[in-house]
Amino acid sequence: SKMNKKVNQSFVGIPHQEFIKKVMYKAENVGIKVILVDESYTSGTSFLDNELPIKENYNKSRRIHRGLFRSNNGTLINADLNGAYQIMKKVFPNVFSEGIEGVGLYPIRVNIA
Repeated sequence: SKMNKKVNQSFVGIPHQEFIKKVMYKAENVGIKVILVDESYTSGTSFLDNELPIKENYNKSRRIHRGLFRSNNGTLINADLNGAYQIMKKVFPNVFSEGIEGVGLYPIRVNIA
């Protein structure tokens, strides 16, 4: 639609590395430490099954639809959420040592009319 075209035109393309530099600069100015992480194998390994995000555990067929990931026991979780949790585990291996209550397993559908 015309509106989408106008919205897209208002965005400015920026090289990825330049974006990373800007984020790091802004974060460090306010005392936030930025940690760059290799995200390989995080989207095809299961957070819910406590799999390590390594090549041996990677299985891209578990992303059953765009945005949906199926764990080994069939539990569905948002694929981006699964990947984000796997990235957190790469950086902080004990981040969920006290449990995973409330990690987004019970989404609700909201219709906006």
